[in-house]
Amino acid sequence: MQLKSLNVYFFFLLLIGVGVAVFFIFQPFLTAILTAAILTVLLKRPYHFFERIFRGHRVASSLLTCLMAILIIVTPMFAIFTLAFNEANNFYHSIGQEGTVESFIEKTIQVVDSVPYLGAFISHDDLTQERLLEDVQQLSSNALGLIQTAYKSITSFVLWVFILFFTLFYFLIDGKKTLRYLMNLSPLKNEHDKLLIQKFVSISRATIKGNLVVGVIQGFMGGISFAIAGVPSPAIWGLIMVFFSVIPMIGAGIIWLPAGIILLLLGQIWQGVFILAFGGLVISSIDNILRPKLVGKDTAMHPLLIFFSTLGGIYLFGLPGFVMGPIIVSLFMALSDIYSIEFRDQLKEYNEA
Repeated sequence: MQLKSLNVYFFFLLLIGVGVAVFFIFQPFLTAILTAAILTVLLKRPYHFFERIFRGHRVASSLLTCLMAILIIVTPMFAIFTLAFNEANNFYHSIGQEGTVESFIEKTIQVVDSVPYLGAFISHDDLTQERLLEDVQQLSSNALGLIQTAYKSITSFVLWVFILFFTLFYFLIDGKKTLRYLMNLSPLKNEHDKLLIQKFVSISRATIKGNLVVGVIQGFMGGISFAIAGVPSPAIWGLIMVFFSVIPMIGAGIIWLPAGIILLLLGQIWQGVFILAFGGLVISSIDNILRPKLVGKDTAMHPLLIFFSTLGGIYLFGLPGFVMGPIIVSLFMALSDIYSIEFRDQLKEYNEA
């Protein structure tokens, strides 16, 4: 008995086995590598600008582009997260002071009780205050755990950032060569490979500029408005607004709208009116005015797809999933388009049968 093409079967079996091993080797760094690929798309113009200045010296151009990205992206991000961690730490220590929690709960109940029609819904017995005390203490304990986890993960985050920019450095230099190599390996038609690359580039720009940039601006403006109104921990609320900005229709309003209403109910009239007016006139208009201009002609996904892909990406990849989730979904949609084009006649035949 003779097996035909045994060498071919053995080769592909060996290729799959080694490929799986390579995947597990690269698996801890996949998010950094994919993020570097996304940044390569966004930083292509600055890289070519530096390349013209240095007369084609690719190493110096890539190095300056990476340094520019560190100053623009990493430094502000570290500053914002440090501020948020400090606020969370101060919140925990203030709650931990003896008697602070009890007095805070008593004052809050007194203020709420003085608001017409609202005080009737509040119970004033000791059991209610005791339960509120337990809830606040549990909140402080969870906040401390979050702070400790964040500080423990700083080392891994610094390593992730190093891998990201080390990869970005070489992607900027050898990006075109890498793409040609991957296109030669791909069994797809060159036009389909180019379609996937175009989709990746277009969706990357649209996601970064339309989601991340708009979300950061909304969170920054929301944090400033909270700080002006005297709301505690404005940096933390600003970060939360960044993540909620991807929710269609509502966006960051899920934070500033209840905050303004609560301030009005607590008798802080000008603060509540300011947050509601600033949120309605400034924060909401940022999404309507900036997003179409930033996205431009790039491929924009449906808001519902952006919402689920962003949340799913964060759940699967952590913070980098804010960008990676929509891009992965967009690549799947591009593959679906290729499938529908290539098998149009067969699909039409089966659908009409």
